[in-house]
Amino acid sequence: MQLARPCSSRGYTLIEVMITVFIIAVGLLSAAALQAMSKKAAFDAIQRGSANILAQDMVERLRGNATNLVSYVPSGSVTLSSENIPTAQDCTSAAPCSGAQLATYDLQQWWQSLDGASEQIVEGSGNNASRSNAGGLRSPAGCISRVTGSCQATVTIAWRGMTRIRQGDSNNPDDPTNSDCGKTRADYEWDSVDQMSYRRVLVLPVNLGAGPCA
Repeated sequence: MQLARPCSSRGYTLIEVMITVFIIAVGLLSAAALQAMSKKAAFDAIQRGSANILAQDMVERLRGNATNLVSYVPSGSVTLSSENIPTAQDCTSAAPCSGAQLATYDLQQWWQSLDGASEQIVEGSGNNASRSNAGGLRSPAGCISRVTGSCQATVTIAWRGMTRIRQGDSNNPDDPTNSDCGKTRADYEWDSVDQMSYRRVLVLPVNLGAGPCA
């Protein structure tokens, strides 16, 4: 009598399951990395958009007080940063500022906008409450330069991006990253060997008209 051959079992082997899990894990990790890169790119885009608005703001302030350009930039250029905060100057309808005082007021207000003081987070309560700036740019520096005896000025804003980038072509004077605005800040982490830095720069030249300006 011939014995019946047992039915062969069907299913997945352990190796097949492990390969499937590995492929799924690689896919999930790639998706997570892509999402992180997307968030960084979105943040950088928002920061550049804010920098453009803030640069335009200073341009309009300069145009509105063009005859006092020298009060904004006494000589060559001026840099506003956390190490060089403008003196506060109050201008009210009851006590209006002169043109020179308005320049000081504009610089102080511009720095507050760059540093995000108009948007703050309150932590704690009562006597333990503290405020920290939540808006503005990340590690900003604002620079204004002028050509003596003319109405030509340049507004430059530097800030810290999310990733390192190569800092431009030194042979191309029109490359924004060739600007010196904020270049020496330690938190931009300049790498002189690879010419890489977290610094981002926006340069906006402006003609303030026929004058007189300076």
